Amino acid sequence: MQENFADATPEEIDLTLREAEGAFHFFRKLPGEKRADLLEAIAEGLEENSDEIVAIAEDETNLGLPRLKMELGRTIGETRHFAELARSNTWLEPRSDKAEPDRNPFPKPALQSRNVPLGPVVVIGACNFPIAISVVGTDTMSALAVGCPVIVKTHPRHPATCALLGKIVQEATTKTKMPKGTFAILHGENHRVTRELVQHGLTKAVAFTGSLKGGRALADIANARAEPIPFYAEMGSLNPLFVLPGALAERTEEIAEGYVDAVNLFAGQMCTKPGILVAMESQELDSFLKYLNQIVPERKPAPMLNADVLSNFEANVATLAEKTKVLAYSKNPPEAQSKDAACCLFRTDASAFRNDPELRTEAFGPASLILKARNEQELVTLAKEMEGSLTASLHVGQGDEALAKTLLPILESKVGRILWNGFPPGVVPSPSTHHGGPWPATTDSRHTSIGLYGYRRFVRQVCRQGFPDDD
Repeated sequence: MQENFADATPEEIDLTLREAEGAFHFFRKLPGEKRADLLEAIAEGLEENSDEIVAIAEDETNLGLPRLKMELGRTIGETRHFAELARSNTWLEPRSDKAEPDRNPFPKPALQSRNVPLGPVVVIGACNFPIAISVVGTDTMSALAVGCPVIVKTHPRHPATCALLGKIVQEATTKTKMPKGTFAILHGENHRVTRELVQHGLTKAVAFTGSLKGGRALADIANARAEPIPFYAEMGSLNPLFVLPGALAERTEEIAEGYVDAVNLFAGQMCTKPGILVAMESQELDSFLKYLNQIVPERKPAPMLNADVLSNFEANVATLAEKTKVLAYSKNPPEAQSKDAACCLFRTDASAFRNDPELRTEAFGPASLILKARNEQELVTLAKEMEGSLTASLHVGQGDEALAKTLLPILESKVGRILWNGFPPGVVPSPSTHHGGPWPATTDSRHTSIGLYGYRRFVRQVCRQGFPDDD
């Protein structure tokens, strides 16, 4: 089947963008109800083809049927939420000022402002969410809801899943009589395809989910264009857990179990997996580490998405093993020739972490690093020096109130979501969700890549002056 997923040629890329630009001028002017019909038709297509979608995605990603069914259900629900957004027109966010012709010293004109769509949007989806952050999901559905045509560059590690999802969306555009060019998918194993999509003069915005290396390279291309464009990248992060002394004394085993479960969820292949845990040296920390050493060896290896992901994980684990101390490792080694990875925890001092940039590299998989701070001052200093992340977690117990109060504003400056006595994997796609954070977690921490307000990436405000109120 691989011949069906040949890399798009430069000519195909150009034609696809030109068709999207042609569709934009009609698509953006449709009543919100019409775009809602399109999104409802997509949701219905996903439901009708659910068994086939899940089966193909499982074959390509090893994520397991329960996880993929959950992911598909979430995507269908999110698609319907964006249909409601399109139908309500609330995304316009209108504001108005009445004219004051007699105002002194100068008259004030009538002003009305509202959002308008940017134009054709290129979506470059994630490897670890073949359904929810791929051909369908927040990026595509939010862009369509506000009137932006979408071109999806499929992920080369699950091209058949992408092709089926793309077919479902295309059928929905036909069923609802959308203009040609409203939606398209293009395949591309070679990075050339992605570069040309970002560079093309008719691309008006890009949504990307992937590695820091890839995101940085594409952001540079987007900014180097003759007309720079918004490039919204979500690139993963360390997602620190700060376990304060009172919490550690009260809930040693509970926190340890929750931490290991979070590190291992879906083989650690989650952008919000806790990559580091920070605690102060104490007898309670010693007990915590001892308990981790009891429970981690019992964890079984789990399959990784593909050989590339496994290879990168093994390289990052080798670096951690060289530069830190192994705390605990699964006693069940992966089988030869399998794509499985085993849980492993490492430990080092906070000072070593602060002085070695290599330890800040995300190990995308079931691994995490525990940092021991000597005192409150070093723990706070570490928080101040951390790079941006998608999430941070505070585990707080009796007597921790003052330290938590000190840490909270620091963490607010570093992340997009803070959890109180919780663990971060999993993101609820809702109006209050913010899935983003300062660099290097994302390229623009003002916006979310999950949830209702993801649409704000693909609109801009335009102000009309002196127009009639009902124009």
